[in-house]
Amino acid sequence: MLIDQNLFVAQTINFILLILLLYRLLYKPVRNFMDQRTAEIEAKVQSAEENQKAAEELRLQLEKQAQDSRLQARQYLDEAAKRAEEVQSQLIAEAKQEAQAIIERAQRAMQLEREKAWAELKQQVGKLSVLLASKVINESLDEDQHQRLIADTIDQLETLDKGHLQ
Repeated sequence: MLIDQNLFVAQTINFILLILLLYRLLYKPVRNFMDQRTAEIEAKVQSAEENQKAAEELRLQLEKQAQDSRLQARQYLDEAAKRAEEVQSQLIAEAKQEAQAIIERAQRAMQLEREKAWAELKQQVGKLSVLLASKVINESLDEDQHQRLIADTIDQLETLDKGHLQ
């Protein structure tokens, strides 16, 4: 088997030309396409990673906002409870003051009534004493004597201890 050298050289040249032609027509465009596709995929992966980081940051912000909202709501509830307690305390204090004022007015009114009753009692006792005295002595008194006897009796009653009526 003899190898024809011309044939071998021609086939070698054809093979090299075919490789060059394939390199130029197929390999370079395919390689460029593959490089572009790889760059696009890498860009999409990087974009997805950035989006994932942004989503994670957003999730953390939302969690923090939710926590802040819960704390703020708890503070509002605590403040509302404190205000309610203050209002309740104030209303109770006002009610106590009003009750004390009513008691004091009632005591003053009772004291005035007691003094009025005492004055009326002294007047009645004075009149009865004079009437009794005039009947006992069986003499009739003129109006001046009558008023003087009433005044004397009232003076004597004032010296009595008021504690007997209370």
